[in-house]
Amino acid sequence: MNFNIFNIIIITGIIQGFIFVLIVLLSKKYQSKSTLLLSGLIFSYSASMLIYILPDIGLISLIEAYRYLFIPFASIIPVLIYSYVIYFLNPSYKFSLIHKLMYLPFTVFLSVFVVYKFIILFEIEDANTVTPAFRFWVYFNEIFSVLYSIIILGILLIKVFNDSNLKKTFDLNVIRPELTWLKIILLFIYFFVFVWGYLTYQNIFNSNINENAFYYLWIPMAITIYLFGHIGIYKHGIIKEREVLRSHLKVTKTTVKKNNFTNLHIKDFETYLIDEKAYLDPNLSLESVADHLRINPSYLSRIINKNLDTSFSDYVHNLRVKEAQNYLCNPEFAKYTMVAIGLEAGFNSRSAFFNIFKKQTGKTPFQYKKERLNKAL
Repeated sequence: MNFNIFNIIIITGIIQGFIFVLIVLLSKKYQSKSTLLLSGLIFSYSASMLIYILPDIGLISLIEAYRYLFIPFASIIPVLIYSYVIYFLNPSYKFSLIHKLMYLPFTVFLSVFVVYKFIILFEIEDANTVTPAFRFWVYFNEIFSVLYSIIILGILLIKVFNDSNLKKTFDLNVIRPELTWLKIILLFIYFFVFVWGYLTYQNIFNSNINENAFYYLWIPMAITIYLFGHIGIYKHGIIKEREVLRSHLKVTKTTVKKNNFTNLHIKDFETYLIDEKAYLDPNLSLESVADHLRINPSYLSRIINKNLDTSFSDYVHNLRVKEAQNYLCNPEFAKYTMVAIGLEAGFNSRSAFFNIFKKQTGKTPFQYKKERLNKAL
């Protein structure tokens, strides 16, 4: 057998991928359409790599791998990525006809290669001979999958960036996940698809490709796909926690008292931020509030300083810190992540939550939670 550092890394990743799939499938915590699609992606990529790595380490020949084991996962992987992201962005999404048709190429290619497997099984064709027809389908599958991935992932990137723009609109009934991580990973995957296309072209039409060239693609691609899976599962947990926190928010009356001022603009300002909970919007700004109240931002800033004796940002931060404190001192949320609590309190990141919370209270969220929960015991 031929073991080297490259295929050892790939085999380690494959094992890790299969373990990941088992954990997701066996855990009730991760039972959702998006996580099942994510596990399907990890399984497909791991199985695809396994088919290619077995001939490389000498367990079977390349012809045997194609004849007996090959499954055209390359044509379904971009569709699984697309489906996962769509459900991640919109859990209530229902498959459209166009979305269902995206799975058709995989079905067609799978049927063709299953037929070839039966042909070999019944000895209609020599198992050790690569016929022109079989070679055509192998090459056609590879070329089609590259082009298909470019199109599907290109459409997906447009959707993700458009959804990122929609995040500017705050809706208390909608939990919009943070998408920076997703955009970065999708851009990396998209880049790797073009590298895959180049190597495929060289392998099919020039046949002078370096024997280790595909390893330089497989290893970083595997790292990206598996990282995609782990972050996706982590983000799923964050969203589930946020859904519970959001439900708690909707049934709990606000404990923040409004000031008794005669200034109508200040009354409208506090009504908007406190009663309508606009402070939970991570994109809230002086300009957006002034636009909502239909007054000049500079004027709004002045009357806030004059009547409330604070700045706009400090006022909003104070509301968000109090919201976070409500969650931190509640034993029901003792095991919830600080990311979920910070995001539900209106902060746009964990670091912003920690910095502002400590500035306002003199303690980190962890210190505050520990002290409050110990007192409650």
